[in-house]
Amino acid sequence: MCDSSSMSAIVLPKYTPPSPLPSYSFDLGCGEQRLESTPRSSIVARRPTSTFTRKSGKASISLSEQEEGCSIPTYGRGGVISGSLSLEAPDNVAEVVAIVEGKIQTTFSEAGGGTLKIFKDRYTLWSRSPLAHDIFPSSLPFAFILPTTFKHGDEETPLPASYHAHFIDAPTLLATSIYQVQFIVTRSRHQKLEMWHKHKHITIPFRYYPRTRAPRPILPMPCFFSSIKTSPEEWYQAETSLKMRADSKIDPIHCHFFIPAGRVYSVLDTIPFHVQLSGNVSALRDLLAGPLLDRVTSADTTHSNVPPKRPTAKPLLQVKLMRRLTVNVRGTKYWRTSMLGEGSIASVPPDESDCCEDLSTCRAGHIDWEGEVRLKDQNAVGSFNVANVQVQDFIILSLTPPRDRSSPMLDLNMSVPIRLVTDSCSEVSLDSSLSL
Repeated sequence: MCDSSSMSAIVLPKYTPPSPLPSYSFDLGCGEQRLESTPRSSIVARRPTSTFTRKSGKASISLSEQEEGCSIPTYGRGGVISGSLSLEAPDNVAEVVAIVEGKIQTTFSEAGGGTLKIFKDRYTLWSRSPLAHDIFPSSLPFAFILPTTFKHGDEETPLPASYHAHFIDAPTLLATSIYQVQFIVTRSRHQKLEMWHKHKHITIPFRYYPRTRAPRPILPMPCFFSSIKTSPEEWYQAETSLKMRADSKIDPIHCHFFIPAGRVYSVLDTIPFHVQLSGNVSALRDLLAGPLLDRVTSADTTHSNVPPKRPTAKPLLQVKLMRRLTVNVRGTKYWRTSMLGEGSIASVPPDESDCCEDLSTCRAGHIDWEGEVRLKDQNAVGSFNVANVQVQDFIILSLTPPRDRSSPMLDLNMSVPIRLVTDSCSEVSLDSSLSL
């Protein structure tokens, strides 16, 4: 057993303060190597500094951190609606209340419609005390934080972006997600009769635009054939065989459609693609010889066949960005599609290193096209699936054989599901609400 006097005689070692941390620099030092770098986009990183103002009678409402000259205020995920309210004649003001709300409205002309409340938050900004003679301030500041989710059934669901889609073709389909902030100014009609009140409502719609970043970038790859060999993981391949008529004896033709891997793209991205048709060379020449067939190449030929131009009602190949809206009205789903963008396509010259000279001996061959597609409206919202509204996006490859003669090949439509988001992977936002 230890003696207490000996314990008190123990001397602790002297404390040595730690050395200061080395200074940090973004520049590489000697022996250092940059493993990964994400450049900042000046467009996304800039915070708006202007003010949106709405005047109604003797009331004026200012909302801060808005783009200069904007027609409607915009807020992101978890955004703060901040600003001030001013009144020219505040003497008889009894109360000022703000209501922030969001809702989804759907209508189908043959089944009716409905409204789903996303959220509705009420804030009392100012209230006159019955026991004191409060003076309404010259400028009443406010700040409300938008929720990021709402409860639908048993699930917590992210708030949908502001959205409006109206298909007027019979039957009519309408789907909207709407957000607004409403200020209610209550005044006493007579200072001695507090029960007689007059209410003024000032409603300001706003755009909810939650930002989301693509998880991987679209790498610049000028040559598809070299990149598919060195970096096959950077491409997503969809493959199918062209369907023939029942009485056709032609060998099958295979269609290969390549788009950047990940299939999550920004609404600002230009999306490259590559199309290859492979099969028997004779079948390719017979079936696809038309005004838009520039070349048939194979591993056994050096010939490049360019048929004479003939008018056609529809291009041989088309690549489009399509959006499908699906709404659930009273338990029944209805849907419509719209085009977001159409791609530009060009034929790819043959690779002369894989050729032979006798066309009659050619067997396996291929035809190649490349192109790119992007959205016409780069302010469009991304894909989402919330409550009774689903917005899905696809890249559609359509192949239409020539109609000037009987063709054993049927039309081909290949659909590749994708997801559209607001920001490219290479963009970094100062907004902490940006998510993957």
